Amino acid sequence: MQKTRFVIENRWGPLRHKLRGASVLLFLAGCAWAQPHSRALPQFKDYPASEIFSGTPAAPKLVTPLEQDYAARIRGGVEKGYGVFRDGKEKKGPNFAGDMIVVQWGCGSPCMRMALVNARTGDVYYPPISLNRVGAPSFDLPLLIIGESVPQNPRVRSRLNSSLMIIEATPSPSEHPPCCAYYFVWRQNRWILLRSDRLR
Repeated sequence: MQKTRFVIENRWGPLRHKLRGASVLLFLAGCAWAQPHSRALPQFKDYPASEIFSGTPAAPKLVTPLEQDYAARIRGGVEKGYGVFRDGKEKKGPNFAGDMIVVQWGCGSPCMRMALVNARTGDVYYPPISLNRVGAPSFDLPLLIIGESVPQNPRVRSRLNSSLMIIEATPSPSEHPPCCAYYFVWRQNRWILLRSDRLR
């Protein structure tokens, strides 16, 4: 597992955090930090992938006990395309940022986990936001709770030809948790949180 750095971009300039894994800073998860945005929402076309990988994906490097616990899920995604969605269908090969394989699998009702594998190197990465504490390595995605509705799996949007990933989720457990749309960019093996907007 590679160390993943986060860069939170805002109008005050980059705020850098070196974190083990890809659990995003949950003190930001409530959207309380975000001020009203005047800029247009990030679009997939604004963050094109530099190159599309079309070779045979490298075998995933399952190093930590947590990665090894989900070895079958991760290998199945890389080798057979299980849980790898592109254009609404399961397909083998990269489906994000040109050379990244996003593997998703269920873990209950509702419950979703996600891992990312670099198709060139086999390096495994965590999603940009998780249920666990700050800096904790986790494949568990937070649920999406809108108002008084029943919790559901988060909404994840990404494309093969773009490094932008949009996740709608409610990562801050509380009596009245806010749900937000988070806009992340994957760049040089790190997540960049561009902005988050509260869902209405």
